[in-house]
Amino acid sequence: MTAFETTMPVRLDPASATLDREVDVPPHGQTIRFGAHGAVAEHYRMRPSNPLPTTLDYLVASVAGCLIGTFAGSLKRARVPVSPATLDGTATGSVESDDDGVLRLRRITVRYALEVPAEHAAAAEEVHAAHAARCPNARSVGGSIEVVTELRVTQPAGA
Repeated sequence: MTAFETTMPVRLDPASATLDREVDVPPHGQTIRFGAHGAVAEHYRMRPSNPLPTTLDYLVASVAGCLIGTFAGSLKRARVPVSPATLDGTATGSVESDDDGVLRLRRITVRYALEVPAEHAAAAEEVHAAHAARCPNARSVGGSIEVVTELRVTQPAGA
């Protein structure tokens, strides 16, 4: 049973010679632009005059953003103190070329750094071990993209 659907207009940018795309995302219709840069542009032999994030970049960002939000919410529910000052992360997307030359995102790795008092470290590790299974985006892509998370826990200075 479908819980809900999300619909948004998608189009090619008429001013782009390299087939840049635009999508108006809910809830306010903000336009997000996709294009090419770096290794993706090189792979597809594109020379964008205005390099833009690729759809692969946005896919990595979407999964990573959902994961860190799920992790933070799960930490709060476990009564582990968390804030923007104590939790951050870095996301890396590993892209390979299939035999037919199509680039494919194979793995998303999110490395978290969490600063908590020692008495919360074990709970944070326990939450970390289970949070990806609770993340809507990680679950959505997990059948075809390996999703890996790593956690480094440190104590606050002076603790």
